[in-house]
Amino acid sequence: MPTRSKFYNPSTAPYYNPETERKVAIITGGNSGIGWYTTLHLYLHGYVVYMAGRTESKVKKAFEDIEKEAKARVAANKDAKSDHVFGELHYIHIDLLDLSTVPKAVAAFAAAKEEKLDVLINNAGIMGVPYQVTKDDYEIQYQVNFVTHFLLTLQLVPFLQKTVEAGSTPRIVNLSSIGHNFAYKYFKPEKNKLNAFPNSIWTWVRYGIAKAAEIQITKEWAIKYPKFLSIAIHPGVILGTNLYDYWRQIPIIKYPASAIFALSDKVMGVSNEEGSLATLRAAMDPTLNTKQDNGEFLVTGGIVEKPSKVASNLEYAKETWDWNIEQLKKRGFDV
Repeated sequence: MPTRSKFYNPSTAPYYNPETERKVAIITGGNSGIGWYTTLHLYLHGYVVYMAGRTESKVKKAFEDIEKEAKARVAANKDAKSDHVFGELHYIHIDLLDLSTVPKAVAAFAAAKEEKLDVLINNAGIMGVPYQVTKDDYEIQYQVNFVTHFLLTLQLVPFLQKTVEAGSTPRIVNLSSIGHNFAYKYFKPEKNKLNAFPNSIWTWVRYGIAKAAEIQITKEWAIKYPKFLSIAIHPGVILGTNLYDYWRQIPIIKYPASAIFALSDKVMGVSNEEGSLATLRAAMDPTLNTKQDNGEFLVTGGIVEKPSKVASNLEYAKETWDWNIEQLKKRGFDV
C-alpha cells in the first residue's frame, strides 16, 4: 500500500457553482461506505450528484447525513469561504440485480433535463457471496459488479458525448479491486459461472473474474472512446464496508474470517474516506488526461499501478466487450 503522504488530496480539486458551471455526476451505491465519502466530496466541490440506488429511503437518509457533514466541515475550515456553494443531491432508482431497471434509470436522468454527464462512477458491488444466477441469467457477482454497470455506461454514452461537444472531458470510473488477481487465468466470459466445490474458494475466483472484467472493459472504453477518460480503481482494503458482512455471519467460518479481516485491517487497511481517494482522483483531478492516463488503474490513495496480465491483456478486453455486447443485445437491450 502506498504511504499516506502520497494519497490524493481532494481539496486541491476545482470547486464549482452549479448555477454557473454545472458539473454533473452519477454514482451507484453511494449511500454507504466509500461511495458515501465520494458523494460527500463531490457535493462539497459543487457537483450535481445523481445517486443511483435500490432503496430510496436509504439514499435520502444518506443525503441528509452528507449535507450535515458537508456543512460541518465548511464551518470548521478556517480557510473556507463564508459563501461556500454546495452541489445538489438527487435520487435515481436502479437495481443492479435487474437489468430492466437500467433503461428506466437512464430515462429518469434524461427526464431531469441534464444536458450532459461529466462523471460516471460505477461504484456499487458485492464480494465473495454464494453461487447464484440472477433473473437475467448471469452469475450474481458478474452481473452486480460488472454487467449492469456496463449496460448503464453504454446507455449513458449520449450524455457523455454531450460533454465532449461542450469542450470538456467526461470521465468513467469503474471500481475494480486488487481481488481481480483471483482470476488466475482468463476465463472466457461464457464460462464465468463456475459453480464448483468448495464455494469458499470458487466464490473468490468468480469475484476476480468480475473485477478483472471491469479493468478489461475500462481499457476497451479508452480504445473505443478516446475522448472519454476511463479509469479503473482499487480503493484499498477497507473493512468498514458492507462487503464483508456475509463472511462475518457464517457459522464457524465467521471466527477465522474475522481474525483474518482484523489482521488485514491492521497491516494494510484504510478507512472508508481514504478508500474514496482513488475514485476522487479519477473523478476530479485536472492533471489526469486522455493522452497519458486513459485506461489506467489507480490503487489506494490514487496511485497508478499495473494490474494483472489477465486484466491488462487487450485481446481479452476485446473478447470481454464483444461477448457482453452480444449477450445484452440477445436480452433486448439497445447497446
